[in-house]
Amino acid sequence: MGLGEIAIVTGSESLFPVDRVPYGCGKVSVGIEHQKLTGPVADVARNLYFTRRAAEDLMHNPKCTEKIKRFATDVANYAHDLEFFTRQLGLGLKMPTGVEPPYLPLDFASLPDPAIVSLLLDRPALPPFHKASLRAMSSFL
Repeated sequence: MGLGEIAIVTGSESLFPVDRVPYGCGKVSVGIEHQKLTGPVADVARNLYFTRRAAEDLMHNPKCTEKIKRFATDVANYAHDLEFFTRQLGLGLKMPTGVEPPYLPLDFASLPDPAIVSLLLDRPALPPFHKASLRAMSSFL
């Protein structure tokens, strides 16, 4: 019995052409300038932030071995450097940043529809801290 080939999926790009907007909202006429680079930059910044936080949690976990803590330290340092570079790239692209920590770069095309945000702000059952974060989010719109 010989070894066979195994296809491993790496990535999320479609192999077939699709007639739609490649990233962001499907409403082309909403007046938001579509930039192909801002979406991936925002995704990378968010993923690097969560990678760094997870590695820092492993570094301070008393149940982990010293070898795991050492590797987690390396990953945290590497993710921190890449996160800093990505944040600087977002500033260079003049992307908006979040108004609450961790102040990550945002992509306008991935923000919710303003009508949904206004509907959520009108609900009396919403706790006050959620209303404040929704108002901050709607300030970009």
